Amino acid sequence: MSIQEIRTPIFASQVQFVVGAEGKPTAVLLDIATWERVLQALEDAEDLLIAKQALADLAAAGGDPEKAGYLTWEQVRAQIEAGDAQE
Repeated sequence: MSIQEIRTPIFASQVQFVVGAEGKPTAVLLDIATWERVLQALEDAEDLLIAKQALADLAAAGGDPEKAGYLTWEQVRAQIEAGDAQE
């Protein structure tokens, strides 16, 4: 999905509301393309928060990745291989 597709606004005509017995909305119906755009936007927002936190952790550690708790590629590979061996 391109950035342009994600930034395209969702119009009210693309959303349908299910109304309960009290006349209040109880659910939303979206076509799959709109749902995928909403999901992608949520995932992007989550990724942005994770990246901002990682940068803040790095700054708080004085720019030292080890002090910030970052792992080297070798450490990551070892953890993956240890996990594979347990399965």
